[in-house]
Amino acid sequence: MSATGIEARATPAAAGSEAGQNLRGFIFVAAFLLVWISTGPFKGSYEVPNEDTANVINQLSFSLIAVLGIASAALSGGRAAQAYLRPSWILLITWMTIGVIQSANSDVSMRAFRFTLVVLVIAGSVMLLPQGRRHFASLIGTASLIVVLICYAGLVIYPDIAVHSAGDALEPEHAGAWRGLFDHKNIAGAMMVVFVLIGIFVTTTSPRLGWALAGLATVFLFFTGSKTSMGLGPFVVLVGLACARIRSLWLRALLALGPLALLLTATIGSVLFKSIDTALQALSPGQTFTGRTEIWKFALDRLWNRPILGYGFEGFWRSDYVMFADIGEGETGIAQGMVHGHSGYVDLAIGLGVPGLMLGLIVLILLPLRDHHRVLPTPENKALAELFFRIWLFCVYSACLESFFFRRADPVWFALLVSVIGLRLTSRYRVTP
Repeated sequence: MSATGIEARATPAAAGSEAGQNLRGFIFVAAFLLVWISTGPFKGSYEVPNEDTANVINQLSFSLIAVLGIASAALSGGRAAQAYLRPSWILLITWMTIGVIQSANSDVSMRAFRFTLVVLVIAGSVMLLPQGRRHFASLIGTASLIVVLICYAGLVIYPDIAVHSAGDALEPEHAGAWRGLFDHKNIAGAMMVVFVLIGIFVTTTSPRLGWALAGLATVFLFFTGSKTSMGLGPFVVLVGLACARIRSLWLRALLALGPLALLLTATIGSVLFKSIDTALQALSPGQTFTGRTEIWKFALDRLWNRPILGYGFEGFWRSDYVMFADIGEGETGIAQGMVHGHSGYVDLAIGLGVPGLMLGLIVLILLPLRDHHRVLPTPENKALAELFFRIWLFCVYSACLESFFFRRADPVWFALLVSVIGLRLTSRYRVTP
């Protein structure tokens, strides 16, 4: 939110012209639509995207939005951008740069890193544009509803793409699952949860818009068949409500991060420790998290060859280390066809090494939790912080089974990034109504 919308010492929102406010609102909505819809929706291909092919329209679109966002934020004040200057972020980006230089797949790493930086700039700048809580709710609700309606339109216009079919070469078992404009039902499911959470927030200022968004997203979520998202959605709402009423940072951390620790123990822990896998198999015989355990083991076995620097930012998957790896005993070779590790935490480690993983956990897990604890005690700040906190919770839990941390313009990553930035801003500056 802009200097007039979020900074306690800024000039009143009324001081800005109506035309300027409309322009800032347009840029805000355009940025979210660009990331969430992309310049190539309804591709219908998740595992083999053509990410390495230069897309001039894509590059121009994101660059333009980044420039417009920075310019608008600067013209409207933008002093809240000082909140972004955190040593941990600077260290992480520096470490990522080092990883790009020594990457096992330097060309891919460099392109991915540049794109990721542009998205970071877009998220940071557009969050300074809304003129307060109501303006933010109107803009984010409108952008979200547009995306959901396009997903529904795709069911009619592009039924063979907007719905998984038995003809999908890689995952025919998902036939009938809705995915809308997104590449995969799991991305669609995660985004629908995000839209439901946004809808709940919007009901406090615009009930019709909020309930329409939440209702449509809930129905779409059900037909994605994404069990993880359907299970986590209600859970994060309950955890968010409980955390908002706990004053102790340590108790809040236990309640918020306890489930994350359990998820990581059951997933990654079952690969690292035989005893955990034995207990997991006793509870759920044959559990492989849809083949993910083989992918995680493949990646982690190779992490120990380069534990400090890793393989470079997005430099592991699709590299020679993967494509021409020997298939070991008990392996099916599924890892050789992956473009990511189906775990944000595994990919942080394999791409940036153990130090990069630690920095990533500080930036994405520990600092947002502390920011939520320090949110300014005003109704507007609390309302926004609860939205950001719930989205943050959902994303960090989901990352145990999906990989989107720092993943260019991934829609779920952008939702998480905006939430991390939002929690920082609401902990430092007062939001206007």
